Amino acid sequence: MAAFAAPIVGGLLGGLSGLFNKRPPALNPDQTTDLNTLLRNLLPTATGTPKIDPTLQALDYGNIAQSQTGANNAVTNSLVSRGLGHSGLHGEALTQVANQAQAGRNASDVNLQNQAIQQKQLSIQDILGLLNVNTTPGQSNAGGFSAGIAPILAYSLQQMMNSRGMPGAGGTTPTPIWNDSQG
Repeated sequence: MAAFAAPIVGGLLGGLSGLFNKRPPALNPDQTTDLNTLLRNLLPTATGTPKIDPTLQALDYGNIAQSQTGANNAVTNSLVSRGLGHSGLHGEALTQVANQAQAGRNASDVNLQNQAIQQKQLSIQDILGLLNVNTTPGQSNAGGFSAGIAPILAYSLQQMMNSRGMPGAGGTTPTPIWNDSQG
């Protein structure tokens, strides 16, 4: 029993040294401040429902309105020059132009909504890139303890398995853990 105590004590000491072996912080104070500022700026676009940019929407709607005005004038001039300025054809043509303008506004809204969704996804990717979680050094207490105790514990277990069932407890020929006695 005393032969097994030394490796176990050594394993515990290795585990404790791993537990108290702290890694340095991943970021210096300036980097931490910069990261916090960037996150504060990116977080609003990465959370909540994506919103259409009202400036872009106004520009698109303005272009559609100009096109609608031009189409209305073209229809009116074409029909008036033929003497059909007050006919049902004129009203029908103006209705079609209005319907096309509304379809253009709807398509613009869908396009702008897709842009807002893409912007949100890019903001999320930017935040994940800034956080760089996978490559940030650091170690938990349990991880440090496990890293310290693992090599000594593995050696101790192998020694215990090697000496099992042998007279004198510690022969010169090690027996593998997977002792295949059928082969």
